Amino acid sequence: MTQNGNNKAVSGGKDDGAPKKRTGPAQYVREVRREVRNTTWTSRQETLVSTVLVAVLTGIAVLFFWGVDAIIQSIVNLLLRLG
Repeated sequence: MTQNGNNKAVSGGKDDGAPKKRTGPAQYVREVRREVRNTTWTSRQETLVSTVLVAVLTGIAVLFFWGVDAIIQSIVNLLLRLG
């Protein structure tokens, strides 16, 4: 949706309120197969690099949150000992 000069919503698509045409199972499968053929798949190398990167960044996040948790735990323990 976009807005025209009068700040009224203007539809940008073909949705004119008409009911959508139903598709049969065979037509659906044909359309899915056509879309899968048009899909660009990543190479094995790209997948491996992405997986390693996710694992490394997850490890960094674990260490970060473990450290923050330890600091907060120390502060809470200190405050409880004062009371």
